[in-house]
Amino acid sequence: MDHIHELIEIEITELSEWKDRFRKNSFFELVFILSGKGVQSIEYKTRNYQPQDFFLLPYSKCHAYDIIQPTQFLFVRFTEHYFKNLKSTDINYSQWYSKLNYIIGFYDFSKGLVFHDNKDKEQVRRLLDIIVHEKDQNAAYSETLIANSLSSILTIISSRLADTKEKGDTKFSEIIRHINQNIINEDQLSIDYLSKKFNLSGKYFSEYFKRNAGETLKEYTQKTKLQIAINRITYTTAPLQEIAWSLGFTDGSHLNKALKKHFGISSSILRKEKRIADH
Repeated sequence: MDHIHELIEIEITELSEWKDRFRKNSFFELVFILSGKGVQSIEYKTRNYQPQDFFLLPYSKCHAYDIIQPTQFLFVRFTEHYFKNLKSTDINYSQWYSKLNYIIGFYDFSKGLVFHDNKDKEQVRRLLDIIVHEKDQNAAYSETLIANSLSSILTIISSRLADTKEKGDTKFSEIIRHINQNIINEDQLSIDYLSKKFNLSGKYFSEYFKRNAGETLKEYTQKTKLQIAINRITYTTAPLQEIAWSLGFTDGSHLNKALKKHFGISSSILRKEKRIADH
């Protein structure tokens, strides 16, 4: 698993005082509180933490822990290329990446991740136990177990995010959820595909969507991709060109023009503001 160690870090550490530490990976950090208590700060917003609490953090220096009781942390850090580079698993990278983009687009990092259902929290804990157990193993299947467990955790997170979004017309909510969770799969975003999948007339679909969304399907998908791009530019160190290609834009210049047109902002301003906030 040596090549995977460059893409993922798994660490258990006990701290009585928090100190900023270097994070070589450039994407998410999963944090599970094994023991202890204190206060967590994300983007200058605080909340208490206790054993069994679970957090998903972006690549950002703006988070810290005021440790009241010595705390044992489980950290899992990985890059966005982790699943793409796995050699011994049949995980569909495209599907996983769509889920990850969904999380990026709709998860409010400043609020942390709160599981209201203890079953979800327990399920995540069991998956983390598998990750911890397999991290130092050299068994042929260890890489697959870690990847499948991490993918399952992200699936739970994306599912819970979908559950917390506003409910309206049930069919329309299902359409929106499908679009959001398949935002990079262009073949699943066409009017022809969506109308067949949700049993609507092709001629009626455009009218139905605009009436419920207040904008056309094309406008909605474009806006959603741009929101994801903004969060990726803000919360990751991925090159602009890479972000643009992954979301269907021709290049970084094309993405920048779209950002300026729809939101009046550029990628350079977003990253400049983030650097200032981090310091």
